[in-house]
Amino acid sequence: MKNEKGFTFLEGLLSLSFLFLICLTLFPLVFSMVNKLSEGKKEMMGYRLLYEYVEQYGFSNRSERVMRSSQGIQYELYFEEMSTGNGRACIQYENHQKCVE
Repeated sequence: MKNEKGFTFLEGLLSLSFLFLICLTLFPLVFSMVNKLSEGKKEMMGYRLLYEYVEQYGFSNRSERVMRSSQGIQYELYFEEMSTGNGRACIQYENHQKCVE
């Protein structure tokens, strides 16, 4: 005799536990990807602002530090002198610092 009336309670619990297992493995992965994407956007914006800063000021005015704000994030742009006599342009935001020679 076959039961063709629907799912049993045990089958329902089993499918629900599989659904929870899939959700528990995928949600941290999705949140990690969103976080990396957000950090990548901040870094890209920083490099874009640094490019505009170097284009505008060049290496002639090395002592001036400029603060720029974009999408609620404060970026500090400045030139840094190296021991070899060359300089590099740097950007600092939140707890990150990126420099380009």
